[in-house]
Amino acid sequence: MHTDWLNSKIFRVLSMAVVFLSSVVIAVYITSIATHIESRAEEEALANAPVITEAAETQPETQSETETQTETAASTEPASTEKLKANTNVHTVLASGDKKKDEDKGNDKVIDSSLQGEDIISGDNKIPEHNLTPPPKPTPEPETPDAQNPNLPKRTKFYYVDASNVSGWQSYGGDLFYIDEATHQPLKGLQGFDSNPNDKFPGFYYYFNEHGAKASVLGIDVSHHNGKINWNKVKAEGIDYAIIRVGFRGYGTNDKVKPVMIDKRVEENIRGAKSVGIPVGLYFYSQAISVEEALEEAGACVNIANRYGIQYPIYFDTEFATSDRHGRADRLSRKARTDYAVAFCEAVKNAGYTPGVYASKSFYYTELDFSRLRNYEIWVAHYTNRKTGTDFKYPYESWQYADDGVVNGSSKYTDVNISYYDYKKRSNMRQNGKNVIFTDANSVQQFHAAEAAFDKYRETAVNKDYETANELIAKLSNAEVRQTMQRELDKTKAYFDAQEKETESQVEQQSEAQIETIAKLPLSTVVRKIKEI
Repeated sequence: MHTDWLNSKIFRVLSMAVVFLSSVVIAVYITSIATHIESRAEEEALANAPVITEAAETQPETQSETETQTETAASTEPASTEKLKANTNVHTVLASGDKKKDEDKGNDKVIDSSLQGEDIISGDNKIPEHNLTPPPKPTPEPETPDAQNPNLPKRTKFYYVDASNVSGWQSYGGDLFYIDEATHQPLKGLQGFDSNPNDKFPGFYYYFNEHGAKASVLGIDVSHHNGKINWNKVKAEGIDYAIIRVGFRGYGTNDKVKPVMIDKRVEENIRGAKSVGIPVGLYFYSQAISVEEALEEAGACVNIANRYGIQYPIYFDTEFATSDRHGRADRLSRKARTDYAVAFCEAVKNAGYTPGVYASKSFYYTELDFSRLRNYEIWVAHYTNRKTGTDFKYPYESWQYADDGVVNGSSKYTDVNISYYDYKKRSNMRQNGKNVIFTDANSVQQFHAAEAAFDKYRETAVNKDYETANELIAKLSNAEVRQTMQRELDKTKAYFDAQEKETESQVEQQSEAQIETIAKLPLSTVVRKIKEI
């Protein structure tokens, strides 16, 4: 790299310092200034010579820690919400799976305005397997840090793609794209993929951001109604996450007290999903009619989460149990239902997990006060025509777009979801693909030439190489790449300039210290050192 340049620079400056030092010593001797030198032992003078060390750059780290503490203090929740604790001592009953015994409508969703016009298919129907090809897993390129000098500014890494001869799923820089076969440009926006047009289910949805990169994850939510699941096949299908039902309360109104029922397959499903690397979240089908019951339901979820560990949110699932609204929680007021949702979510949050709310589009509009739910993760169910996506008017993270999903590994129709936030990576995926540039073959060559010149300057620190890189970068067609690379090139030059000044300053300080030390030496020692020079 630039080590040879730095060594030569130091040698040149030191040589000049030695010549200067010799002249000073001789002048001191000739003009008899040496008569004023204190007569102390040579060993004592050398022992007291100043030691030059580099200053430790610790201030930015200290400042960062202080800022973090301030942010943490500012985000402390009021005491009122801290009092809402999940009731982890809740008494639970293992559900039998029999709807009549458990008084649970389960997978038989009640059609509201969010679901009208769609044929709701019973979860009891068997379905054939299909051959939808999932997108390939991205393969990030390994980082190549500068081992000799990790403090040297690194050139921003772009990926230049000539897409004229490629189509379909492609991976660049660790991000996925789908290149249109006709235009040879990456798709953007919400896109559906259907390998079997004869199925009622249209396939899976993917969202591609403004850079053309895949910016969504595909999930399913399951309960015992889905039967025995082959999670290896689910993983191979391209499913990214699973939200698993912890339990429910019975919907009947005859008994004032309804126990918390635990889904008979919840642990089996969690173990199966985690065994193949599918991250898990939880949901509870609530029929709470008091804050206390909401805290019990939260406690059942927290117990499971503590036992197995989860990465996705824990959701409060609220919906009508019966079409005639005879369920025990079907006739709650809007305020009461929201109160119970908030209690559940706050208890989950205070237990250290991410809380969320699941409901249909119309349910959010008419049965909940959304203004009180904005701080939680929103999961909306809306079965549209599946061409333009949901028109849900509030911000949301996840969308359940079908309950008749065809997913290999499940013998029943399955709820299918798309999430615009990756809870496993803690990313909203908006920046995916930002460093991938789709262009033509000629521009790709120009980009690589500019980068090669940049890298050469980083190795040599020679001004001529800087000028070459500067000229090639100025000719790049992409404005963003041009501006970014120019900025990083100038930062690199500033780094080298600072290193040079620092070296000169150190040599100057060493020279001054040596002069001061020699001025304190006995005359005989000075004469001897002059002869040695």
